[in-house]
Amino acid sequence: MKVDANYSGHPYEEWSIEDWPSVYQNPDYPNIFAPGIAFAPPHSISKPMTSPNGTKIFPAPPRTGMPSGVSGKVVAENIAEWIKSGKPTMKHKASMGKMGAACIVSAGYDMFKGSAATMTVHPIVPDWDKYPEWGRNLKYTMGEPGLAGHWLKLAMHYMFLYKAKMKPFWSLIPE
Repeated sequence: MKVDANYSGHPYEEWSIEDWPSVYQNPDYPNIFAPGIAFAPPHSISKPMTSPNGTKIFPAPPRTGMPSGVSGKVVAENIAEWIKSGKPTMKHKASMGKMGAACIVSAGYDMFKGSAATMTVHPIVPDWDKYPEWGRNLKYTMGEPGLAGHWLKLAMHYMFLYKAKMKPFWSLIPE
C-alpha cells in the first residue's frame, strides 16, 4: 500500500532517505496506515542491477522483525493520540532512512553445535549524504557468524513469547 513516501520514480542518482515514509499513513485515506510489510517501498535500497542473463535485480529493504515492530509502534502511538485529542498530529515518526535494525538467522537446534548469522545495519536505507563513502555508519553496521548468535536467537524467542503473553514488565522488552 502506498503511504507517506515519494513514489515519483526518479532516477537512482536522485534517491534520498527523505523518499521513505515516516508515519506510514495512506495519502488518499488518512485513517488507513500500513506499517511493516504492508507499505510499498518507494524504491529499492541500492542501485538496481541486471544479472548476466538479463534479470533485473531490485533489492528491497527488510520490513519484518525490528523495522515492523518500530513502525507498528509509531502507527499505534499516532492513532492513540489522534483518538485522544481528536486531531491527527502524527508527531511520532520512524523512517527506515534514520533507524537501524538487527537480524539473527539461526541454523540448527543444538545448544553447542548450532550456528547463526547476526547482522546490524544503520541506517536500513543508505544515507549517502550523511555517510558518503558507504551510505551507512560502519560503527553500527556489522555481521558475525557463530554460536553466540544462536544463543541470542534462542533468548529472543523466549522473550518474544513472554512479551506476547503480556507478562509482568513485558513492555520493557525492546522491539
